[in-house]
Formats: sequence, C-alpha cells, structure tokens
Amino acid sequence: MPLKILKKSMHQLPVHPSLWLRLLSTHALVMMIGIGAIALVDSLYHVNLSDVLVAATVSVLSVITITILVSTTISRPLERMETAIHIFQSGDLSMRIPACSIPEIHRLGMSFNNLAASLEGVEQRRRELTSDLAHELRTPVTVIHGYLEMLNTGRIAFNPAIGGQMVQETDRIQRLVNNVLELSKLEAGYLPLQLQALQPVAILNRVATTFEPECLKANCQLQLQYPSPLPTVFADPDRLTQILVNLVNNAITYSPQGIVMLCAWESGAMLWIAVIDTGIGIAAKDLPRIFDRFWRTDQSRALKLGSTGIGLAIAKRLVELQGGQIEVESELGKGSCFRFSVPLHS
Repeated sequence: MPLKILKKSMHQLPVHPSLWLRLLSTHALVMMIGIGAIALVDSLYHVNLSDVLVAATVSVLSVITITILVSTTISRPLERMETAIHIFQSGDLSMRIPACSIPEIHRLGMSFNNLAASLEGVEQRRRELTSDLAHELRTPVTVIHGYLEMLNTGRIAFNPAIGGQMVQETDRIQRLVNNVLELSKLEAGYLPLQLQALQPVAILNRVATTFEPECLKANCQLQLQYPSPLPTVFADPDRLTQILVNLVNNAITYSPQGIVMLCAWESGAMLWIAVIDTGIGIAAKDLPRIFDRFWRTDQSRALKLGSTGIGLAIAKRLVELQGGQIEVESELGKGSCFRFSVPLHS
C-alpha cells in the first residue's frame, strides 16, 4: 500500500510556489522568444525570405532547447524515481533514490528513502525473529522426537521421568509460541492496553502470594518492602501484573537459596517498582543487550532452566507502552536489580 501511494504521488506532485514560479518563468521565456521571432519575421518579411527562415529556425530551436531543459530538470528525475520503485518492488530493499536539485522532487525522493529504510529494517527483524524462533524450537522438538523414537523402537520403556521431561519440553514450546505471538503483537501495535487508576499494593501482594510455592521449591525468601500507603498509579492492571510476574520469576529462578525483594517507592510523577535478588548476577558486558529478544547471558544454564529469552523484551515494551521506563543494575555473583516506573494518577 505505501508503494502504491508513493507511485500515485509521483503523478500528483504537490505544487510548491517555487515550482509555479519556475514554470511561469519558463513559459514567459518561451512567449518572449516567440514574440521576438514574430517581430523579427515581420520586420524582415519584405527584405529577405532567407532572413524569415532563419528567424523561424531560431525560434523553433529555442523552444526545443527549453523543452529539453524542462524535460531534463523535471521528467528525468521522476523517471529515475519510478525505476527505483520498480526495483524496490522486485525485492531489492537496499534501493535508494539519489538527491535532486528540484526541492519538491528531492523531498519526495527522501520520503521514499525513509520508507525504504523502514521496510528494510522490518524485513531484517523478521528474518532475525524467524531464525531465532527456529533455533529455540529445535532443542525441545529434538528432545521430544528422541524420546518418541526410542519408545517406538522399544529401546527404552516409558517411565514417569521420561513423561515428565516430555511434558516439560512441550510446555516450553507452548510458552515460546505464546511469547512470540505476544511480542509480535506488541511490535505491531496490536496489543491494546486498559489503562486505569489503580492501587499497586493489591497487585504487589497478589504476585508475592502467587510465588510462595516457587520460593519454597527454590529455598528462596521473597520479601515485600514499600511505604504505606502507596500512591494511585495509571496503568493496565493485567500488564502490570505480567511485568512483575516475569521479573519475580527470573529473580527466583536465578537466585536459588537466596533472597528476592519486591520494593516500591514514589519519585516525582512516577511510581518505581524494583525486583532485587541476591542471585548469580549479570556481567557488565551483557547488560546493554539484556532486553533484546532471545538474548540470554548463559545459554546452557538458560536452556536448562527453560528460559526463552523473550520475557524481558516483552516486559520492556509493556513498560514503555504505559509511559514508563525500565532499568537494570547487576554484578556477577552479587545479584541484580530490575526496576521500572509507571505514571502516577493525576
């Protein structure tokens, strides 16, 4: 659709005053030459026929010259632009339109180049996502296929451990697919938010209660720390819960036999919520990429723990959509602090 609009714009170029002035000057010049040629013919008519022919020839050549100049100045850049669009449509997303001396055509060309760069970026991200998704799905599918093949050939007998492993890998595939679908909706802007005034205390307490079994299993302590009362915030309750669940789950997962603190405080026009743990931490070189999709600091450990590398990317996008920001501080062997903000209700 954008390419069709752009091609249509080539035939409906916005008329700028400077373009009108140049076209008017061109026509005036042609008229002046024509009038001069007629006057010259009139004055020489009774003198010499060859002079009349010379004057007519000069007039015709002048008009042809001006026409060629106009064609070169306006038509050729438009033809080059149309050719570039055809090349772009054929799949060469690196195609760009060169600069033009006519401001109107130059602006139209730059608009095309901006559109082309944007589409090229989208295509690159699509390829990366496809590659990452294929890579992430390969491991659980291989595990399940291996078990099924051995069970089918009778090399092993079914037992609860094998069944549990297959269920775990199936859950991992389902979680990965759900996360990818949600991330794609977020990036495409198709995930609506139900922003409303709400009290964050209830959500903090509910999340803490939800993770009590996980804390017992990991021998981890989950502590709540916030002043009472907390101010009302303007956010989506479901998405706020989703962010907290993701951050707390990561903190517990990577902090076995440690402490996880869920803190909140008011700062300016924002409420900040932090999830602090005493876990394995993150290397400084990995912090700039921690919110990239499919990025995991420890591939082998992440695979063992069932991490998909998408949760933090989703959390970051959800925070930004609600008008906040998310930050991380961490040190290897000492733990991590993920904190994010949501606007206060005015």
